[in-house]
Amino acid sequence: MAKPIITIIGLGLTGSSMGLALQREEGNFEIAGHDKSPEVAQAARKLGAVQRTEWNLYKAIERAELIVVAVPLDEQAELFKLIAEEVQPGTLVFALGSLMQPALEAAARHLPGHTHFVAGHPVVTGVGMRPEPRADLFQQATFALAAGLHTDPAAVQLASDFVERVGATPLFMDAQEHDGISAGVEQLPLLMGAALMALSARGAGWREARRLAGRPFAGATAIGANAGPLFTALRANRQNLLFRLRQMQQELAAWAAMLEAETDEEVTEGQPHPLRAVLEEAVAAHTQWEGQALIKSWSDAPPSQPSGEGPGFLRQMFLGNLGGKRHEPRR
Repeated sequence: MAKPIITIIGLGLTGSSMGLALQREEGNFEIAGHDKSPEVAQAARKLGAVQRTEWNLYKAIERAELIVVAVPLDEQAELFKLIAEEVQPGTLVFALGSLMQPALEAAARHLPGHTHFVAGHPVVTGVGMRPEPRADLFQQATFALAAGLHTDPAAVQLASDFVERVGATPLFMDAQEHDGISAGVEQLPLLMGAALMALSARGAGWREARRLAGRPFAGATAIGANAGPLFTALRANRQNLLFRLRQMQQELAAWAAMLEAETDEEVTEGQPHPLRAVLEEAVAAHTQWEGQALIKSWSDAPPSQPSGEGPGFLRQMFLGNLGGKRHEPRR
């Protein structure tokens, strides 16, 4: 009997790390891979992230029971159109990215009703690690999950089992709530970094300033090497992002006022300068967050979801407990 197939589309950092993580323990499944870049696909195959690669997209998803989509948001809709007629009934399409609502909407528009769809966001902070494909990239990481209103619960369970298989902790969220939060902690830093880079590069003194720009500037302006995916993501979540941006404008105005204040920290009731006070507050908050992110321990976080009884769907389908049973297509 042929092994169930997991196909990973997009073999960059996320896709390759998924493949490596799936294979840390033996499993009764085959991992196929596809990437539009032959060089990236070859590197993933050489690394052992997938067991085979296919340059033809349709060949890659042939007989796949689980399709992991690890491509940028600006490529998702077109990809869904391409695979719509080829995905077999009952297949779970599991799309990864930092925004969920746009992915759910694109899937509803383009994927057939006989497939299942779940959006996932693996949160990799990068604290204490290098950005390269690795089997433990998602170990103890928070992995947000969201599904459409009509998604079969069995498909959601399969996605949850997949997340646990790669070492992460599933966190079920409403897609719109997730994207509102993501606007503040993921997209706003990128937007601010892009604005700082543009302001600096357009400045009259950039010729000299670029020679003095060090690690703080590099960290603050780390916006990636491709404007296209960033533009699409910012526009797709613009209402949430505009709300956060206006909050930041108010915050920056308050910081400017504090910077202008001439109060000395030794005068009047022994109170520190207001700028020093907010800096100390920010440093303490960052130190606490960085420490939690480093050890991936969120002591005040709510439980992700109660565990169900018996083996999960991934174990049933791919690990041999109950053979290659397929879930029924949603009605």
